[in-house]
Amino acid sequence: MLNQVHVLVKIYMTIPVTSATAERSFSAFRRLKTYLRSTMTQVRLNNCAIMNCHKERVDALDLKDIAVSFVQANVNRMNYFGSF
Repeated sequence: MLNQVHVLVKIYMTIPVTSATAERSFSAFRRLKTYLRSTMTQVRLNNCAIMNCHKERVDALDLKDIAVSFVQANVNRMNYFGSF
């Protein structure tokens, strides 16, 4: 009996700890997809899901630098948005 308990404990200890993270990612993706399914292309939906899974990295981005890069990429954008 003790050997069987020992084997069960070994099996239990091999279960990956990160399975909850994957489940949360799928759950968040399911909520996002339900909300935006009818108004978004698959590429944009995938990009939003990636951003949702990596919130800490997205929050660390400097939005002003991103906006400046976006505006400077096109002359029409520079005329429309001006400069920062």
